[in-house]
Amino acid sequence: MKIGIDLGGSHIAIGVVKENGTILEKRETDLNKKEQDILEQFIQEYIVRGIKEYIDKYPIELIGIASPGEPREGKITSLMNLGIQELDITETIHKICNLPVQLFNDAKSAGLAEKKYGAIREDEDSVFICLGTGIGGAVFMENKLLTPKRNSGFELGHMVIQKNGELCKCGKRGCFETYCSIKRLKEAFIQILQIPEETKAQELLEILRERQKEEKVVEKINTYIEDLMIGLSNIIDIFEPQSICLGGSFVYFEDILYDKLVETFEKKEQVFNKDSIPSLKLAMLGNDAGIIGATIKK
Repeated sequence: MKIGIDLGGSHIAIGVVKENGTILEKRETDLNKKEQDILEQFIQEYIVRGIKEYIDKYPIELIGIASPGEPREGKITSLMNLGIQELDITETIHKICNLPVQLFNDAKSAGLAEKKYGAIREDEDSVFICLGTGIGGAVFMENKLLTPKRNSGFELGHMVIQKNGELCKCGKRGCFETYCSIKRLKEAFIQILQIPEETKAQELLEILRERQKEEKVVEKINTYIEDLMIGLSNIIDIFEPQSICLGGSFVYFEDILYDKLVETFEKKEQVFNKDSIPSLKLAMLGNDAGIIGATIKK
């Protein structure tokens, strides 16, 4: 068995993963309400507690960590959505156990899980897009994850879709994730619906289902789909995949967004090769993909 840790832009999830890729047990917590000055300490302490609990209960052979940013030499760097420059998580873990630790980018870990166990396991060429706090991606060609020599690469969320657009946390303007991350979409819906900022995702979904025909909500959904299609069309024209798989928190908004996206997508208006558009798929593993993918041998 292995321990998978998914350090996201707004939460941490830790789980015990069996050899067949299923999760035996997991725990998770929200990071949104943690004060910035104690956030790094809280993350490390939460991970240590989880690891200690699971290595006492199960025969663990490896610890895998899926994280945003750039994992390098046992450290995670450039955690922009968390406001952390560097986190030496491997050293922290080695203080409590002598197990091997592997670090990998979170979107690519989730993509690997969907490729091995989920929605794109039958497709040789596929692009996985994780729409959550930010936007990350993984590109597969001939069943292999494309991996650059430098950095983790394929920062799909930071391609520019709007010249001189909104400022992104990366310092650029008009980035894909600034317009299409689920975090930004939630913030927009909360403002449009004039509901409390602390409204939880499930509560927001219920409200949206009741009010989705309101003019301002419809307008925002249409704008979001238009922006999303710009990003998708660029990705399709560059990689020509057999499939596009959408994961992250997007999957929980399926009944609000997905049908409209499919309708727009199938018009084929925004792709170059209109006779061979890829299939559009929803991730099957949900937010568990990061935990599972963290434990897949790289």
